[in-house]
Amino acid sequence: MYFIISFNYRNSDINLRGKLANLKLEDFKDFKEVMLLSTCNRFEVFFDQKRDLNELFEKAFSKVITKEEFTSAEIYEGRDAIRHTFRVAASLDSMVVGEAQITGQLKEAFLKAYEKHYMAQDLTRLIHFSFKCAKKVRNQTQISEEPVSVASIAVKKAKDRLDNLSGYSAVVVGVGDTAKIVCKNLIKEGVNIILVNRTVENAFALKEELGDEVNIDVHPLEKLPKLINNYRLLFSATSSKDPIIKKEHIKVTNYQRIWFDLAIPCDIEITENEAIEIIKVDDLKNISEKNLKKRKKELVFANDLIEKCVVEFYKYLQSVSIEPIIKFLQAKSKECAGASLENAVKKIYSG
Repeated sequence: MYFIISFNYRNSDINLRGKLANLKLEDFKDFKEVMLLSTCNRFEVFFDQKRDLNELFEKAFSKVITKEEFTSAEIYEGRDAIRHTFRVAASLDSMVVGEAQITGQLKEAFLKAYEKHYMAQDLTRLIHFSFKCAKKVRNQTQISEEPVSVASIAVKKAKDRLDNLSGYSAVVVGVGDTAKIVCKNLIKEGVNIILVNRTVENAFALKEELGDEVNIDVHPLEKLPKLINNYRLLFSATSSKDPIIKKEHIKVTNYQRIWFDLAIPCDIEITENEAIEIIKVDDLKNISEKNLKKRKKELVFANDLIEKCVVEFYKYLQSVSIEPIIKFLQAKSKECAGASLENAVKKIYSG
């Protein structure tokens, strides 16, 4: 019962996770029930039952990674898989413990699998219960107090580099959850935002969502090569399968630039440049580890709650497994009672 293959920030680097992000649900069509969770920090495949690893590699993973890379995955089975799912949903397994993004990402992954008919009864029960568990952890602990995400850590790092961000302008590429959090944090710091996206309508929708009082200029993706050479700060977080910022786009400037590549796969083609400090998702680990130490006591309490949720889930599974039997016995009892009553009535009238 329940089986999970997890590639995450602990066991796989950004390049490996980038390759895995190219896999789709359809690559696992022989293994229903199945769900894919793909974020900047993890790529995980959830199954309703144990699967043969060799078969999984040959039919799906071999399309994007080697056998050796495949062996780096964490494998969870049965009770461990349930516990892992609950920890993921409650953001206890996140690189930034307490971040709120993961629950929404898990919901999106569930809906995608459900709409494509890859979900059935068993995985649905697990994922739905994980949301209840995550809510308990949020409500009964302070693990999400002053919530922090990779996106907000990136803005904090930019502030550390430049002391004060007020008055600066930053290019933000993308309009997904990560880009949205970047924008919100930049707005708090008084930064002017140059929002770039492939679909301009979606960029204007985000601008409207963030409020009329904020200073946001919207540009199409074609303008990006020019924009990246006009500003010191850049935060890129698209879902593009290929880099959108290439070597040939970069021109020499008379100031140091700080670029944050928050995408999986990476948005920025170059990895080293003397005039540009490029910071990727995995570079933010140290800050997240400090954050984890601060929340250590809350983490102990949160993990205790997870264990209680695992016990509750098993009780729930027991109750739903015997429910059909109870209904059958109730129906049978009603049927027998009806037959007995009918016989009694017949005897009265025949006597």
